[in-house]
This record gives sequence, structure tokens and C-alpha cells, in this order.
Amino acid sequence: MSVKWDPAKRVKLLLCIIVSSVCLYLAVQGMNFEAAIEELKTTSFLPVLGAVFFLFLSHWIRAWRWGYLLLPVKAISVLPLFRSTMIGFMGNFLFPFRAGEIMRAVSIGQNEKISTASAFGSIVLERVFDGMVLSLTPFVLLPVLNLPLWVLRLNLALLALYVTGLVIVVVATRRGWAIGWLIRISSLLPASIEIRLSSIAADFLQGMKGINRAGTLLRVCCLSLLCWLACGMYFFLLFDALDLHLSLWAALVLQVVIAIGIIIPAAPGYAGNFEYFTILGLALFGVPQEKAFAYALLAHIFQFIPVTAVGLFFAFKRGFRFKEIQQPALT
Repeated sequence: MSVKWDPAKRVKLLLCIIVSSVCLYLAVQGMNFEAAIEELKTTSFLPVLGAVFFLFLSHWIRAWRWGYLLLPVKAISVLPLFRSTMIGFMGNFLFPFRAGEIMRAVSIGQNEKISTASAFGSIVLERVFDGMVLSLTPFVLLPVLNLPLWVLRLNLALLALYVTGLVIVVVATRRGWAIGWLIRISSLLPASIEIRLSSIAADFLQGMKGINRAGTLLRVCCLSLLCWLACGMYFFLLFDALDLHLSLWAALVLQVVIAIGIIIPAAPGYAGNFEYFTILGLALFGVPQEKAFAYALLAHIFQFIPVTAVGLFFAFKRGFRFKEIQQPALT
């Protein structure tokens, strides 16, 4: 695949690599590498197999939820949605700038003959639900965990942001305000651009109408909780793999901290960011740096390898056109 990047993208990629490099430096600063390697050698692989099962279960539930968000566009069964989901997560691991989100939309558009813009709109909406569940988690766990104030303040700010975004999406799409804004903005552009932009934006907004019915909203909320509970089980079982005596509640908090870490700019695969914020999350529960780093490597490897392998398998099997991640066909 030949990729030509403009100077702006090269600068962005360089900044992402710098951020990840700083995170990796912070993760290993002052660490005893020999002790970390010895911790890795103690890994029990039966819990790892269970963890990988729950990882894929979380992706299956994510695909199931995506089907409800896409109902205003087209009713699609879970299997093709799961294939596209895996292609998207593979893309996030292998390419910069979260290209996997575009790849996921392109994939389902190619195979189900729907607008890529509509699919992408539903993915944006999905990410809002993910953010709401993750940022709400620390507050739900307050009765059983004593968390630092910075964790609560940061997640309160994120929760307010996600809830505000969701309310704006619901109101704007239900009452037609978004279309009105679109018409006014498009009228300022040349006619050829106006027609193209209006078509893409209308499809994008159509993809964000998946929660305009109360029944659908309830299902999406329940599946969002199940998705992140299954993902939390991934981290919880890996505790057992390294003989870390931590609870499921700790695993749920850990995935919140990791999620915050990979929101910020990162190199492909979240290298550095994942390790540092895993160590930061485990430090909340008194886990030493060496053991936390061993855990971070284990958790990262067993996300990266299985998900990337399955995503590549589905991409080549379904004839995914990789060139479209550069200039995706949004119609």
C-alpha cells in the first residue's frame, strides 16, 4: 500500500511518536529490568486464554451494540459487524491517527452497501457511549474502592463532556436542527462542493440517529455496560496470570486509566501510552513498578497479537481495499 502524507500529517505523526516515547520513558524510568523479566517468566497461561476469550467477547458485544446504532441506516446481522469491528481495531493497532475507525466504517460500507459516512456517524456515537460508561465507572465503585481525587475529578470532567455531547446529538438529530445548520453552512460554499458536502453530512447525521427511540437507547446502554464488563474481565484474569491479588473492581478502574492514556496522541499500537498508564493505574493499588510493567507488557501483547491477526484475516478474506483509509469513499 502506497501512502503519501502531506507535511501536516508528518508533523502530527512525529508528535504522536514523541508523546509515546515520553510515556515509555516514564514507564521504565528507574526500573529494574531483570526483575520485570523475572515477573514475566512467572506467567500462568491458563488465565491468559480466559482473558483472550473475554477480550473477543467484548468485541462481539460491541458489534451487537453497533447493529442497534445502525438500524436507521440498515438492519445488519452481528457477524459482518464483528468482522468490521475486528478490522477497525486491527487498524488502530497498525496505523496512526486512529485510522481503524475509518477502516471499520469503510469495511462495513463495502460489504453491506451502505454509506461510509453513515457508518462513521454511528461509530462516533458509539465512542460517546464508551466514554460515558468508562468515566462513570469510578463513581459507581466509590463504595468499594478509595480512589484518589485526581481520578474522580478527571472522570467527572470527561463524563460532563460525553453527556453534553450525547444530549446535543439527540436533540439536534431529533428536532432537525443539525440539518438546518448544515443547509446554512453549505449555502456559503461553491455549488459543486455544497452538493457533495451536504450529501456526506446528511449520511453522517443519519448514522447518528440510532438512539432516537427509547427502546434502542436502553439496549445500547445495557450492551455498553456488558461490553466494558467483559473487557474488565480481560484485565481481571490477567491479574491471576501474574499472581496479582486484585479484585474485579480494580480491573474496571485500571481499564478507565488505560482508556484515558490512549485518548491522548500516541504512536501506532498505543506503544508507550499503554504501558505508562497501566503502571499508573496499578500504582493506585500498590503494585510495584516491575510487576506493573510485566503486567502491562502481558496485557498489551495479548491484545495486539490476537486482535491484529483476526483483523488481518478478515480484511484479506473480505477483500478490504486498504487504499480507502487514505481517502475514504464517504458516499
